[in-house]
Amino acid sequence: MNYPVFIFHELVLRVSYINRKVGRYISSTVENGICFIDTTSGKIAVAQEWLEKQYRDPSQISSAQLEELASGFQAK
Repeated sequence: MNYPVFIFHELVLRVSYINRKVGRYISSTVENGICFIDTTSGKIAVAQEWLEKQYRDPSQISSAQLEELASGFQAK
């Protein structure tokens, strides 16, 4: 599914509240069912089902899941 770009911006913003090093959204690509979100300072890998949750109802992504994304952030 093609998601509106604001979905990526919102998700990056939510993750950056936990990990300030994340930076701002630049672009995204999908490889083998995983969305890679490029930011100004690195990359976040997000399962497409989480993007669907962010799109439909962001509250479905738990604090623990956001922590997981923040800790999985790959700096440049």
